[in-house]
Amino acid sequence: MSSPAHAIYSSTVSLSLQGHEFQPQSEVQLIFNATARSRLLCSAACSQNPSCRIFDYDSSSHRCRLFEADLTNGAIIAAASQTSIVGGMMLSASLYAPMYNHYCSACQENRYQTCSSTTNTCQCPGNSYWNGSMCPLQLFENAACDQIDACRSDLNLSCIINSYGEFTQCSRGSIYYFRVRKLKHG
Repeated sequence: MSSPAHAIYSSTVSLSLQGHEFQPQSEVQLIFNATARSRLLCSAACSQNPSCRIFDYDSSSHRCRLFEADLTNGAIIAAASQTSIVGGMMLSASLYAPMYNHYCSACQENRYQTCSSTTNTCQCPGNSYWNGSMCPLQLFENAACDQIDACRSDLNLSCIINSYGEFTQCSRGSIYYFRVRKLKHG
C-alpha cells in the first residue's frame, strides 16, 4: 500500500542491461566504493544518500559504487564483467516543485531537497541548482550552461557570460568574457 508520504521518501530506479558500468566525468563524483550483498542493498544505499543519483553493482564481486552523477555528466559503458549493472534514480519535477522554497517542514527527511538554515526554506542540495522546475546536478568545465549557478562552484567553476550578456559555458575564473577585436592600423 502506498501513501502520499511514502512517495516523498521513496525513490524509483531505472536499471541498465547487465554487462554495463558507470563512467563518471570526474573522480570527485564517486561517493562510495565498497561491497554490498545484493543489488537491492546497493540501490537502497544510493536511495538513502541524497547526493547519489546513479550507482553500479557487480553481482560477482559484490562491488557497489555510488555516484553524485547522472547521464549529463557521465556515461553508461560496456563493462569487463557481464554481471555488472547500472541503476539511476528517476527524477521528475513532481519531486521538487511542490516543496521548493516552502518552509523547511515541507522537506524534512526528504532526499530531494534540504532545509536552508539561512532562509528556513527547502532548497536544492549541494552541487545542484534550481532550474525552475527541479534540482539537476551542477555541471563541469566546458559544459554548456544557461544560468549563473549551473556550474560546480566547489570546483571554482562559473557560467561564463559573453559580451552579449548570454550565458555560455562553465569555466574557471571570471564570470564575464569580453570579446577582443583586432584594430586595423592605417
